[in-house]
Amino acid sequence: MELHGAPNDLINNIDPVALVIFIPICDLFLYPGLERIGIRFTPLKKIAWGFGLSSASMIASAVTQHYIYKLGVCGDHPNGELPNGEPCDPAPINVWVQTIPYLLIAFSEIFTSITALEYAFTKAPKNLRSVVTSVFLFMSAVSYAIGEAFVSLAEDPLLTWNYMTIAILAALGCVGFWTAHRKLDKEEDKLNFIPESSFKGRQLSHGGQAA
Repeated sequence: MELHGAPNDLINNIDPVALVIFIPICDLFLYPGLERIGIRFTPLKKIAWGFGLSSASMIASAVTQHYIYKLGVCGDHPNGELPNGEPCDPAPINVWVQTIPYLLIAFSEIFTSITALEYAFTKAPKNLRSVVTSVFLFMSAVSYAIGEAFVSLAEDPLLTWNYMTIAILAALGCVGFWTAHRKLDKEEDKLNFIPESSFKGRQLSHGGQAA
């Protein structure tokens, strides 16, 4: 891709930069604004939308990669060499096109990861918050492990397949999540008013006996 003076480090850091910028914008303007116009963007809806945006991000990446292969002089091996031994010229696509998937995945993280962590903490009983949060983080680790299974696709000429595979999985996750939890979403107000448990558990001594 044509850099047009853009440093590689900046492109690779669009996601964290977008998170820093858009997290407070969502909290201070987007969510309250939706509430004011009568749209209830509940935590479970945010998570479902996050799955959908992650799928859209991977579709955007796949389309971009397709055109890199299509327009590049070296086809589906853009990092290869020309017959004379010189490196291939970059595809005539502006590198800033990559901001689209990066921004989509940033909003996906805001809607899904941050909201899910908040949901796991606030909806759990007070004396089980650390356990429930740990289960959530463990499931995040499982998702990263699943991602490692697709490392073999993360090279030319398979990158388009890699992105589309992840896009399909994210879309299935979106549909499956909302199908499983849409009834629970209707009980959001009821869940918010569940009284806190007063049960604190028993403190065990070093010998395993209740103190």
